[in-house]
Amino acid sequence: MRRASVVVSLFLAVMVGLIESGCGGSSAVSGPDEPRAGAGGASVLHGAVLAPGIGSVAPSTGVGAASGASGWTVSVVGTSSSAPLDDDGRFVLSGLPSGSVTLKIEGPGVSAQLQLGGLVEGQVMSVEIQVTGGSAHVNGTPKCTPSAETYFSGTLDQAAGSQLVVGGRKVDASQISKVWRGERRIQLSELEHGEKVKVWGTLRGDGVVVAEEIAALTDGSDQSKVWVTFSGRVESVEAKGFMPNPTPTTKPGWIVVAGRKVKLDSGTQCKWSDGSAFEGTIVVGDVAAVEGWKLPEGYVQATRILIGKR
Repeated sequence: MRRASVVVSLFLAVMVGLIESGCGGSSAVSGPDEPRAGAGGASVLHGAVLAPGIGSVAPSTGVGAASGASGWTVSVVGTSSSAPLDDDGRFVLSGLPSGSVTLKIEGPGVSAQLQLGGLVEGQVMSVEIQVTGGSAHVNGTPKCTPSAETYFSGTLDQAAGSQLVVGGRKVDASQISKVWRGERRIQLSELEHGEKVKVWGTLRGDGVVVAEEIAALTDGSDQSKVWVTFSGRVESVEAKGFMPNPTPTTKPGWIVVAGRKVKLDSGTQCKWSDGSAFEGTIVVGDVAAVEGWKLPEGYVQATRILIGKR
């Protein structure tokens, strides 16, 4: 799911069909680590970890209110394969052996293991792992495909023309279609070394992501401003003077969505989730998806907000 339509997709209740293509099941395991022979391989595992405080995103949309996953890692027992979770609770492990592996998911105060079978050489397995307390299990049925749609965030570590390294992962941007900074289109060369970016594209069986879109998550001139996309229930409304669409009489207003204070003003576009013009007022209990800049003061200056159809 690409950046340009990711907020609209938040309101779609359609889950991508899961296909079984040589993927096996999984089971929670406990006890001491058991080293595994044959650490090398050509399988790729990617997906998301859902746990309290992280990964509150739907993998098919890339939208959520994840609060970051600092200190969390996913590793393969008995090998050197290990990867940190990104801000959305997502990870990728490349060069894995085919067959079965035992994963270890570690975070602040958490250590859980999971046996996962069905890895196929040259294929990408996609999983969603739920962690509760000291146990972990896979939600749904893993799927294996030659490639898979993916998204992830990380710092821009290296850039040599169209070949990038983002968060330690190789990115081929030779087929890039759009690069964003907030709502503004920019050139690939305008991305700055060390800034946080988000990548949408296709993960190949060799672990390289072929990027279709990239979004810079900071304002180039003001690194303290961070681009955010999140969703949730409207918890309070202080926007009595706010009109739904930009007009000369629009007055700034405030709402709280999923615990985040959001400022609305004449620069904020409001629409229903189906893209139609928003009429009426935002009320407590509405489902809202917000895009905008998080400012150092702690609130989000919304550039676009979609309201779920009532």
